[in-house]
Amino acid sequence: MPFPQPLTAAQITQYFGATPAPPDGTFELALVLGGTVSAGAYTAGVLDFLIEALEEWTRQKTDPAYPHTPQHNVVIRFITGTSGGGVNAAIAARALAYGFPHVVRGTPNPDQGTGNPFYDIWVNQLDLNALLKTDDIAGGTVNSVLSGAVLDQAALAIEQFTAPAAPPPRPYVATPLRVVLTITNLRGVPYRLDMGTGGQAYIDHADYAQFAVVYDGGVGFTPRPDEFALGFNNQRLPQGIDWQTFGQFALATAAFPVGLPARNLARPYAHYQYRVTSIPSDVPGVPSIRQLIPDWNALLPGDPAGFAGDYHFVAVDGGVTDNEPIQLARTALAGYDGRNLRDGMLAKRAILLIDPFAGQSDLGQDSSQGLLKDALALTQTLPQQTRYDTQDILLALDENVFSRFMISAQRGGLSGGAALASSGLDAFLGFACPAFRRHDYLLGRANCQTYLQTEFVLPVGAAAFGDGWKDVPTAGFAVPLHDGNPTDGATGLPIIPLLGTAAVTETMVPWPAGALNPEVFRPAIEARFRAIVDAGLTGNFGKRLAAWLVNELADGSVADYVIAQMKAALSALSL
Repeated sequence: MPFPQPLTAAQITQYFGATPAPPDGTFELALVLGGTVSAGAYTAGVLDFLIEALEEWTRQKTDPAYPHTPQHNVVIRFITGTSGGGVNAAIAARALAYGFPHVVRGTPNPDQGTGNPFYDIWVNQLDLNALLKTDDIAGGTVNSVLSGAVLDQAALAIEQFTAPAAPPPRPYVATPLRVVLTITNLRGVPYRLDMGTGGQAYIDHADYAQFAVVYDGGVGFTPRPDEFALGFNNQRLPQGIDWQTFGQFALATAAFPVGLPARNLARPYAHYQYRVTSIPSDVPGVPSIRQLIPDWNALLPGDPAGFAGDYHFVAVDGGVTDNEPIQLARTALAGYDGRNLRDGMLAKRAILLIDPFAGQSDLGQDSSQGLLKDALALTQTLPQQTRYDTQDILLALDENVFSRFMISAQRGGLSGGAALASSGLDAFLGFACPAFRRHDYLLGRANCQTYLQTEFVLPVGAAAFGDGWKDVPTAGFAVPLHDGNPTDGATGLPIIPLLGTAAVTETMVPWPAGALNPEVFRPAIEARFRAIVDAGLTGNFGKRLAAWLVNELADGSVADYVIAQMKAALSALSL
């Protein structure tokens, strides 16, 4: 049995070629959820409001009591996420099959559980006290600096989430909804490029997994050959997997290197047969799609029959190699040789990037500070380096480009991390205080509301609106284009009009100054570090490592260092 043959030209066109634009009156969306750490609470709030706005609009579109409701359509076709953004993508994949309440400032007793999985997981569950437990350290084995048990519980909450209420109609969600989670594959996938002199070999560690989430029962559903299928109520789907397996990929995308445990994953070898790239062709403006063929002999030495089985590997945080997977979303909408039109009158699909930190970032250290601190700086540098391509920022900020939009944290005159209570200590600070995460969740909702009203717009008469705004009074909806400083008097209308509860102005909790006393974590920090050192005392290497650690960071100094850093972060944020 030989290794698989390369894809045919017809197969490449079928799976990766340009996709037809939606009809007039329809606007398609791909959501890109960037890396977040504890600021995932902000992204969760954005998603909660986005879903509520779409629900309220959908409800009024079919209610005779509201005859003057815009009738165009918005469809979310694709969600991709990495790290904390990947966790939110996983929550959305499950939650969109159910009805759930939306959390606002006035929601009673939110700390006792709200029934909203975005809020309950990010604000009520993912907490530093749980991350500092020592239950995961046993038998001399240490998998990570922090405990991953609370993440296992969060994955279980996603897998098991249901709701007694039937979901409202959600025609704004494609079925199947494609969800992609980025991962960093520590084993890697080998490739060999034929260059006529033996070729050039390399190993690719930037990986991802795609899932087709089926909400309509799966009648007539045919999956792509490179994806898993997810359904509900024990339905049988081709290439179907269970939600527990999906949860392992969600845990992997959020497995911050060293800080959280790496995850063991498995997937069919056949998935890697469907990876391509786009290169310039001889025809100007027309790219050429080329298949990237793994070096099967390196993956399966002398065993072509093994191709029918599963490839096993270890994975960590997708943000290490792709912290803003924008190109995955772009090509999912347009195809590798297609385009998402940028002109506002013609645009019918767009990427909506949700990134809490799209603002100024802090510089790293200016000199070596020893092995431990330099290693920590490296783990912080890698996700920063993979956050953006310059062209992605330029397109998202260009007022004349209507195929790229971006929501980021804004509070008063502050933006990015400065606007977030969770941003300190490279966004780990939020895990220490539920009040910080609650603030950022509500800020996400408020920012999303403002963005949908003022920025997520198309020019009047755009093809994506079709006749949707015909006979609909636009007073209260219309906004000037070009950031309120129009040069041509152009007017825009919202792609997602705010109606019903979504039109009620979001209210914020006060800035949570004084809500966190870092000293309360001293015993838990010391206990965690002592347990790690004690576990390292098994074996000669472990003894030497433990002795060096104790000498480098004597008993109590770890807690001193961490608490001092927490206090400095609180001071910088006026918390």
